Amino acid sequence: MTCSARWSSFPQTLLPRRTSNLRGWGRSSLNNRSSDKKYGRRAAVLTVVSLAAKVVGALYRIPLTNIIGAEGVGLYQLIFGIYALALALTSAFSATLISRQVSSYLALGDESGARGYFFAATTESLLSSALVGTALFLFGERIASLQGAAGGGVGYRVIAPAVLLVAMLSALKGWFNGNMDLLPSAVSIMVEQGVKLLFGISLAYLFRDRGAYVACAAALGGVTASELVATVTIGGVYFSKRKRAPKVKVPYRRVLKEGLALRLNGLILPLSVFVDGLIIVRLLGRYGLTEGEGVAAYGIYSGAVNSIVNFPVVLVLSLAVAVIPLIARSKTTRDIDTIKGKASLTLKLTLVISLPSAFALLILAPKVIGLIYPVFTAEEKATAVALLTVGAGSVIFLSLTQIYSSLLQAIDRADVAAESLAIAISVRLMLVLLLVPRLGILGIALATLLSYALATLLCLLKWWQYTGRSENAVKTLALTTASGGIMILAILAPVLLVKSALWSILLSAVIGTTVYFVAVLRFKIFSRGELESMPLSSLTTKIGG
Repeated sequence: MTCSARWSSFPQTLLPRRTSNLRGWGRSSLNNRSSDKKYGRRAAVLTVVSLAAKVVGALYRIPLTNIIGAEGVGLYQLIFGIYALALALTSAFSATLISRQVSSYLALGDESGARGYFFAATTESLLSSALVGTALFLFGERIASLQGAAGGGVGYRVIAPAVLLVAMLSALKGWFNGNMDLLPSAVSIMVEQGVKLLFGISLAYLFRDRGAYVACAAALGGVTASELVATVTIGGVYFSKRKRAPKVKVPYRRVLKEGLALRLNGLILPLSVFVDGLIIVRLLGRYGLTEGEGVAAYGIYSGAVNSIVNFPVVLVLSLAVAVIPLIARSKTTRDIDTIKGKASLTLKLTLVISLPSAFALLILAPKVIGLIYPVFTAEEKATAVALLTVGAGSVIFLSLTQIYSSLLQAIDRADVAAESLAIAISVRLMLVLLLVPRLGILGIALATLLSYALATLLCLLKWWQYTGRSENAVKTLALTTASGGIMILAILAPVLLVKSALWSILLSAVIGTTVYFVAVLRFKIFSRGELESMPLSSLTTKIGG
């Protein structure tokens, strides 16, 4: 397929005509802010901050689990799953939509159009969030009863206001990301996680003796507080930088239409979690567990283990946030070579992050679980280790699925990404129904692994359909896997010989990271130009030869 043929298959985003008084600004702005060298640095800033935020998030989940126990975390996850679904319905997609469209407007020099789109999309998101948040507050008790956790209604009332707050927060993140200004988003992420850690843990500890339901609701109060403070923080930055300028009126119908595919795409995973919350405890009952044991098992999987599995995935998500507006700009200017170059770099970074993370979790699973969840019983630890061993593979496929989905969204093919995810999640549901009654909670981990592998394959094939097959994909995968294999050999000694779980993990991290870093550079997985676009380029290019 030729470049022109591929571009003809792309949907044409509705954009205003260039205006002569803004044409020069748009050209200079694009030249100043979309260079390849700046891309790696922008992505690195948000990646580092997101990593730090994920560390805070992990620090939050670990003591929370140790304070309220597996059953309390199970309740927390049941309520949080509905909250995530509410966000997907209202505003979770808005940051991506706004950043993509604002970036495209600015690429054409139409700042007034960018402001108009931001205003229209923000208004639509706030209205839908107010409606859904109110429903969550009023009908929380009924939802909790359907989940088999009748006392969980108070948790829904506590977290309902956060739905509206996240709508405003996401819109502001989208505005700044579309302007290629990632610092406000980075700051809001850190504030959000820090406040959640402080308030969530403190409140859960204060109410720990009043039962799992009350302690869980207290922890959810920390979530609402964190969204409030983060929204005020990024809102303050916005108003301090805001300039009085005209804006073009954008029809709300257009925003709804352009956001529909993203909304459907974002609904798929929360819907899957929602269905899990309705059926998993019952399916575990068929396996032979009581209701309390089923809730606890679900808490181990969805709370304790998934918080570890998702740790490396957040790095990939930060790359996705950075790459969408950049590729959207290149798509607007029909620069397919730049799109393929930036996509290739992003995919390489994804593999370099996810593969060693999966290998490390696979090898260190018993020590990691034993170290961070000391309150678990021997049986709960054994369950968590088995789940983490299987879940390690999900790190790779979940990361690749997220990136390919984001790349498709950036070229206005969110509908294709949604279709691929919908197929994979449908297969997952069938596997859950088949495996959980036979294998217990391990069945849901296996179903998740297989479904993400399918989603990765489907998204990959679609990406190749629109941009052409990557010539170096197999080579990159082979070299990254080889680097990971060398890393595993390097950490075998601390894993097998050091008895202390803490020291074994620390030594493995230091030795493994160093060896893997050198191997990746020596194998020349990244080109010299790609290395020069990243932080510490003088060091990496020297090691890489």
